[in-house]
This record gives sequence, structure tokens and C-alpha cells, in this order.
Amino acid sequence: MMGNLLTWLVFVPLIGAALILTIPRENVNVIRSLAAIVSGSALVLSLIIWGGFDRGVSGMQFETVAPWFDIGFLQINYEIGIDGLSMPLLVLTTIVTTLSIFASFSIVKRVKEFYVWTLVLLTGMLGVFVALDMFLFFLFFELTLIPMFFLIGIWGGKMREYASFKFLIYTGLGSAIMFITFIAMFVKGAEAMHFQETSFSMIRLAEIYANPANPEVLTGAIKGGLFLALFVAFAIKLPVFPFHTWLPNAHVEAPTAASMILAGVLLKMGGYGLIRVGFGVLPDQAARFATLIAILGVINIIYGALLALVQTDLKSLVAYSSISHMGIVLLGVASFTTAGMQGAIFQLVSHGFISALLFFMVGAIYERTKTRTISELGGLSKSVPILAGFMLAAAMASVGLPGLSGFVSELLAFIGIFGASADLIPAAYTIGVIGAIGIILTAAYLLWAMQRTTFGPMKEKYVGLPDARPMEYVPMVGLLVLSIAIGVYPHLLSDVINTTVIDIVSKIGG
Repeated sequence: MMGNLLTWLVFVPLIGAALILTIPRENVNVIRSLAAIVSGSALVLSLIIWGGFDRGVSGMQFETVAPWFDIGFLQINYEIGIDGLSMPLLVLTTIVTTLSIFASFSIVKRVKEFYVWTLVLLTGMLGVFVALDMFLFFLFFELTLIPMFFLIGIWGGKMREYASFKFLIYTGLGSAIMFITFIAMFVKGAEAMHFQETSFSMIRLAEIYANPANPEVLTGAIKGGLFLALFVAFAIKLPVFPFHTWLPNAHVEAPTAASMILAGVLLKMGGYGLIRVGFGVLPDQAARFATLIAILGVINIIYGALLALVQTDLKSLVAYSSISHMGIVLLGVASFTTAGMQGAIFQLVSHGFISALLFFMVGAIYERTKTRTISELGGLSKSVPILAGFMLAAAMASVGLPGLSGFVSELLAFIGIFGASADLIPAAYTIGVIGAIGIILTAAYLLWAMQRTTFGPMKEKYVGLPDARPMEYVPMVGLLVLSIAIGVYPHLLSDVINTTVIDIVSKIGG
């Protein structure tokens, strides 16, 4: 029954999208209300699953395995399940998507299509986090590309077509690399089993690849090549330098609701895939490339922060901030420690809430001032004090102020990298120190941006701007409360992920 509940969670949004298609496009309020109800239903289902999740049990829960495609050599199953890694990301996905729907009620252009694509996107994202069959994982992963392409390309800014095609080309390339790698992993796994067994199952392939009786087929060179290919595929999505260039364009041009989902959930699919497939199936190769992953993490942190520091567009600044913060995920996983892995997962969830709030606040300010240019803003705390206050709170969470979720994730990730084994990462301490400089830069660019936009003398043209509307309090309060809850009481999240983190770290030899 609980396994069926997981299936319902994934496909309820798709059913909702089909229902919206039957509604005449003139009934805008009905369409909006139904989209909110469907997304809210998915949120309720995810919370029910959260409540039924057994915190002390290792392995997968709520599993469903059913034959789907079998033509002898090729066998693909409908195999889904969750553990402490995917459980919080499911809840993150339903929360951010539901709040983004509330944030999109001001959209008046092609409303019907907007919500259809949003709900299809929700099904794709949820499917990625529950799929345990690599072919199924790929299908859900692909399902997220087209909806976001249209959300940016139709409802985006002036350069929306360029940004949407760049997003599709980059992430499509990552998907192609991932699919080819999955096929190669499938074939090599079958070869190792003398073609007596074939499987796309992540769990089964992890067992086959870890079997010491298969060294002739699964050599270190082959496994190393497979891991690097997986890393590149997921690095594009995360994104990791130098595969990051699609992200600022996509964020700047995307409508506010799409930016919330893009930063809050879609980027996390890259980190999740790296941990679930890369570290899960090829843990020995993850250890082999730990230093490379850590170095790329530091580059992301510093490079993203330096670029954020020189941005003139507020939304672009937040976009580069996301690149910088995803480097913390790489530092955490590369440490091969329990604290570091917890920090990485904390960062995936925490940044999901914080970045969604930041992009919502930028969108709300732009709607009133018609500009995102930092030099043209100023003194907004006098004209829109509530919006300015929430903006400042979101910035403090992103900086890592104690009591907010960003502090917990950064603290754990850096504890992890400073405690990493010298055998895995010979220069772990140096890497950690350099990465910590990025935290200082984060404070610099965010506090400077807040000083120039919300404080100082108020420009005359901003006198009398309307402050937060009742509907805007839903995403603002919801996202900020969640960030505070995790920051003040981290056990809320660590209780769910702890057992899975211990399992992952023990398998990768940390």
C-alpha cells in the first residue's frame, strides 16, 4: 500500500495536468485553483510518506518492483523506492513547486499551458528521486527538460529563446552522456555475469560492480571511465565549472516561478544523481577521484562568488551565488566522511529553500520597480519594508548566519573536508581553507547587494510602491520558516538522512 502511495505521489501531478487540459482556457481562476490543489495534494502525499518513513532502517523503503519491458536480453523494471537521501528531496520538490504555483498567480499569458508544463515538470522531478532502475531514472530525467524549456522560452524575458535553447542544449548533452554511460554500465554488468543476468537496477549493478570475482571484465580503467562520464553528465546539471554557463542565462530570463523550481529543485538532481548512481554503483572510483571532486568544488565556490561580486543585475548575482553554493555539495561528498556527506545533503535541501526564496524576492521587487539593476535600486526598506525584510533574511540564510539552514550545511561540509583522510585527499586542509575564503566572499557580495538595494536614500520614483500582497506571504513565510526550522533544529533533517549517510560512507570506505 505504501509503495502504491509513492506511485500516486509521482503521477498525481501528471493526472492533474491532463485534467487542466480539459478546462477551457478562459477559466483562468479554475485552472490556477486546480493547479494549486494538485500540487498541494502531492505535498500532502509526500508529508504522509515522510511520517511513515522509518528513520532507523537501512536500505530502501516503500519499494515497488514490477516487470515493465522484457525481450530476453533487455529487461527493464518499474523499480522505485526511497531512502534517507531521496526522502527529504521529495518533500523539498513538492514544497517548492507548490509555493512556486502560488508565486505564479500573477501570470496572465497562456495560463493553461503554464500550469500544464509545471505539473508535468513536477512528475519528472519526483520520478528522478524515486527511480531505482537506471532506464526509468533517465526517462524521468528527460521529462524535466522539455517543460523547463517551454517555461523559459514562452514566459521568460527578452532573451528567453536564447536562454531556453542554451538550457536545452547543455542539459540535453548531459542527458545524452548519461544515457550512453547507463547503456555501457548495463552491458558491462551483463558481461560480468556472462549474460546470464541483465539489469538496469542501480542496487543490483552496485552488487555486480563490487563483486571481486569480476576484475577481468570490470577493470579499473573501465570503471574509472564510467565514473568520469557519469560525473560530467551530472556536473552539467549541478552545475560544475566549466559546465555552468547555461545557468545564469536560464535564471535571468526565466519567470520567477520557473527560477524558483530551477534553483530549488532541478540543480539538486545533479547532486542527487552523482551520489545515488556515481557513489552508489562505483564507490571505489568515487574515492579514486576524490581530490578532483574537491578541487572542482573549491573552484565552484570561489569562481561563483567572484562573479557574483561583480554583477550589476540582482537576479544574475543570485544565479552565480547558486553556482558557488553547489561547490559546497562537492566538498562535502569528496570528503568521504559522515559529516561531509550530511553537509552535502543538508546543502541540497537548505539551498533549495533559500534560493527559491531569493529568486521570489527578486521577482517581487522587479514587478514593482521594473528593474533588477542594482545601481538603479536603493532605499527599498523605506517604501516596501516587508519585502526588504524578507530579502535581507534570505540573504542572511545564504550567507550562513547561525540559526538559519545555510549555517548547518556549510559547517558540516567544512568539518567533513577538514577531517578527510590524507590518503584520499592529500591537500584536504589547504582545499578547506581556500573554500572557506568563499564564505567570506559570499558575505561580501550579498551584504553589499543588500546595502545598495534596500538601504540608503530612497529614490523618489519608488515612493508609494505597494508592499507585500497577501498571496505573496505564502511563499515568503513558508520558505523562510523552513530555513529557520532546519537551522534551529537540524535534527529535523539529520534524523531522516543519518542512517543512509552512514551506509553510503561505509560503502565508499570513508
